[in-house]
Amino acid sequence: MEILAENKSGKINSILYKDRIIGKIEGQKAGPTIIALAGIHGNEPTSIKAIEHVLEKIEGLGKKFKGTFIGIRGNLEALSKGERFIDEDMNRIWFTSILDKIRRTSMDDVLTAERRETKAVLEIIDPIILDENKCQPVIFADLHTFSAETGLFAISSREKKNVDLLSKLNVPLIFGIEKALHGTALKYIQNTGNIGFAFEAGMHFSESAEFNATAGIYSLLIASGCLDISDIPDYNPYHDFLAQQTEGLPKKVEFIYKHIIEKDDDFLMRKGFKNFDRVKKGDWLANDRMGRIEAQTDGYILMPLYQAQGDDGFFIVKDLE
Repeated sequence: MEILAENKSGKINSILYKDRIIGKIEGQKAGPTIIALAGIHGNEPTSIKAIEHVLEKIEGLGKKFKGTFIGIRGNLEALSKGERFIDEDMNRIWFTSILDKIRRTSMDDVLTAERRETKAVLEIIDPIILDENKCQPVIFADLHTFSAETGLFAISSREKKNVDLLSKLNVPLIFGIEKALHGTALKYIQNTGNIGFAFEAGMHFSESAEFNATAGIYSLLIASGCLDISDIPDYNPYHDFLAQQTEGLPKKVEFIYKHIIEKDDDFLMRKGFKNFDRVKKGDWLANDRMGRIEAQTDGYILMPLYQAQGDDGFFIVKDLE
């Protein structure tokens, strides 16, 4: 499968990936199973590089590693074309009934590209997440990037086991977005009783996003007890970079508003907005065919949309601390 990636000059290069599984390390000691899914959106290949880097660095640490780490590529067909999706958003179809139908349908009879991709992913993760006899936790990390400049954060439920773990990553935690984003992989994983979260590492194709994703995975391995800090040879520069990126950002925020884009809205975000920019009610944020779109409340803006695909124009969140 040919995957597209953007180099420093902004040109698209082709990268050939042979398998859906990026790599796997199985420790000789008991511990959690961490599933890192990257590229569920085809215009977000950056976290794949981060997983490759981590696996390369921890290769050979099986004697010290506690548990299992597996990296998976998501939407291979969309990745090969550099598009967010082919037929439908792969991260909006993870409803229990839809997944049940996908599982029961032969691959040749599955109707959309994204449902075929999801079926292939489920064949890998189902034996892990649906294992009722597991003795160790399962942690599902859904890795993303976004179209705005700067910022990074993790999207989590308020469940104690999620918050206790993710607070150790030292990145802003966003609560409540599951109220506005339906059919996501992380919400499905949470509903199975496992730990699920989304990690938004930074702007598409940026070096900073790759660094952030790498640092986030390293921090997760340490926070979950898979490895000690001293086991990771290049941990310090990534930790320091992540700390620099999150300096001054709020620690915990709650979702309060989402602007929904409908068909033929001609939505256009005004230039210059970044994640965690403060906005006030009445601020001019975007335009559509009806004119100005203004902030409906005070707060921080999150994930302003600067790409063609997607129906989430922007979010507004507020401080919890």
